[in-house]
Amino acid sequence: MKKNTQPSRTSTPRGMATHLPAGALLRRHVQDTILTTFFKWGYREVIPPVFEYLDVLARGLSSVLLEKSYKFVDRDSGKLMILRPDITPQVARMVAGILAEEPKPLRLCYYGNIFRYEESHAGLEREMFQVGCELAGVASPEADAEIIAVASESIKRFGIDDFKIVISHAGYLSGIVSYIKHSMKTPFSPDSEHALRDAISKKDGCRIESVLDCAGADALAKESIMLALRLYGADDVLDKAAAVINNAESTTAIKNLKEIYELLCLYGLKDHILIDLCEMRGIDYYTGLFFEIFHSGVAFPIGRGGRYDNLIGKFGYECPSTGFAIDVESIIMAKERYGVSLPDDGIKYLVFSDDKYRHDAMDLSGVLRNAGHKVVLNTGLETTDMAVEYAINNNIEKIIIIEEKYDKQLSVIDVQTGRRTHVDIDKLIGGMR
Repeated sequence: MKKNTQPSRTSTPRGMATHLPAGALLRRHVQDTILTTFFKWGYREVIPPVFEYLDVLARGLSSVLLEKSYKFVDRDSGKLMILRPDITPQVARMVAGILAEEPKPLRLCYYGNIFRYEESHAGLEREMFQVGCELAGVASPEADAEIIAVASESIKRFGIDDFKIVISHAGYLSGIVSYIKHSMKTPFSPDSEHALRDAISKKDGCRIESVLDCAGADALAKESIMLALRLYGADDVLDKAAAVINNAESTTAIKNLKEIYELLCLYGLKDHILIDLCEMRGIDYYTGLFFEIFHSGVAFPIGRGGRYDNLIGKFGYECPSTGFAIDVESIIMAKERYGVSLPDDGIKYLVFSDDKYRHDAMDLSGVLRNAGHKVVLNTGLETTDMAVEYAINNNIEKIIIIEEKYDKQLSVIDVQTGRRTHVDIDKLIGGMR
């Protein structure tokens, strides 16, 4: 029998999830909790479009993200469009354009979905949901520390406290490469530099030695970079780093990291901080501090961010900035270790009536909703037994029955206990009002 390879009428594209009520509620809860934290720190929400002109947004995207982007042609203009693979460049576009004259600093936050093509074997979704914030117009260590503090508080709101924040600095990595370049007797080719950066990012000591040998690096340069690879741990790493590579770029970076670290300690985050000075992921994007947040229950970072002073300038307006984004799905995965607790989404009342009292039922439902309760009518439910079954299956607390034999009385069923009581309708409505 020939296997049917045609998509079913209910299939979805690979890597695109459908979230049913419980999942949607959980994600909404995560989003709202994080955004509320941002608001308390003075950040204001922006809502950028889902797709933009490719030639505009591409200014702020790395070659990797451009390669992973979904693109299409606008039927009106014929121009190429792009489904956003990252929201930070969109915020940068806003700051450089319609917000350029706004007083600085600007504290902006957002929530939205992003789209990236991922190989099916990578285990990653192609649609992801991010919550993030950006602090534009400040180049100080205080701004970088604030961003990490906001990210940490957002995660702690879910009862997650066993996370680690791995911090690094683009300047120190640049200092290492500069040191090697200046130690060479012959010019260090762009290909060799690219290979070296890639090897460092993977902490591949054998490949690093091979690249340096091929490039003709001296023994001291090789020894220094191998020592730098071991610069991982607590604050004492910063003092060791200063001794390993001591040029202007590295010294400035270490000084900046020390200032940020001291501020993070004041925020009470000392136990959460790890320093990894040979972390190079995102080095082409960040210009100073950058960080990733890890949790043992999640295979990839639950959040990342850092300083990107050159990004907004690519849109025509120079403005130092720092920020981060949290992956919503990662927060949910981290919470599963503690047991996922949903917010109370139960429906308070189901109002049941026959046709004679339909208007009374609709009026009562409106009163109850205006009082802040979740209420459903018995639409499609012809008997009280059907209403009870529906209430049990949908986590409804009480059933209010308007019946002729009770006239101005309401029969109220507690769904959990099955107990039935009678309440005067005028008293109930009067109390609500």
